[in-house]
Amino acid sequence: MLKHILAAIDFSPAWSQLEAQLARLPALGCRRVTLAYVMAEGYTQAPELGHRAYYEEKLAEAAKALKQATGLDVDWTIRVGAVAQELIAAAEACQAGTILAGSQGHGFVHELLLGNTVLNLARLADRPLLLVPINGEASLPSGGICRPLLATDGSEAASGAEAAFLKLLPHCGRGVVVSVGRWDDRKDEDGERVRIEQHIRGLLDQAGADTFQTVLVGRGKPSQVISQVAREQQADLVVLGRRGHNPLTELLLGSTAEAVCRNSHQLVLLVPARPTSAS
Repeated sequence: MLKHILAAIDFSPAWSQLEAQLARLPALGCRRVTLAYVMAEGYTQAPELGHRAYYEEKLAEAAKALKQATGLDVDWTIRVGAVAQELIAAAEACQAGTILAGSQGHGFVHELLLGNTVLNLARLADRPLLLVPINGEASLPSGGICRPLLATDGSEAASGAEAAFLKLLPHCGRGVVVSVGRWDDRKDEDGERVRIEQHIRGLLDQAGADTFQTVLVGRGKPSQVISQVAREQQADLVVLGRRGHNPLTELLLGSTAEAVCRNSHQLVLLVPARPTSAS
């Protein structure tokens, strides 16, 4: 999943923050990075779109610097078109298992991510999306990922995230699993807590004893609770699922996942219910 990552690059000052986070990923099995720049149709900021050689030179320089800094195998690609769609197509073409992009909370990296490009990536991508907050409010660590947090409700939409979390655990310290329900406010929801407890015990059976702790919260807005627990537990990677990918549901990211992606101060790994087989 993280062995080969396609990283969206926009040549803004934010790239240094993304580069620093890429340097943390070899500990999770990352070996190759493909830098991708999309010349968006209708984008006229200098240098103009026709100056392809300019962008090729910039990409080659960025790839060389990243390789020297991290030891990763780094290549690059340049495309023209709708940004989100072209990034997804580029990931498919080079068989990258995950797409990495920077997010600025309620805004997004404007040079590359015009409008809601990150949101479009999250809704449309057929493979995991790793989001790096670069809004200036989060001070991200520089060491390896050490404490992943899985947010799950035990549904099919969370199945891909659960599988990804279990794969990451052997590379990390003790993880956290959080689930938010309504059983504290509605006594008729007691069965919901029993169901999620049983589901999480099943995950623990797969992961091994004491590989993660469980936090069950019976009231509150899920996105806010997830973000709060991530801060309290000092998690540095939040893993959560999105709805399945098909022509009828591709625009249904899910309100909780969308809110966490917008507001998290940690890395967020957003995983489709049916992850691709790409490495």
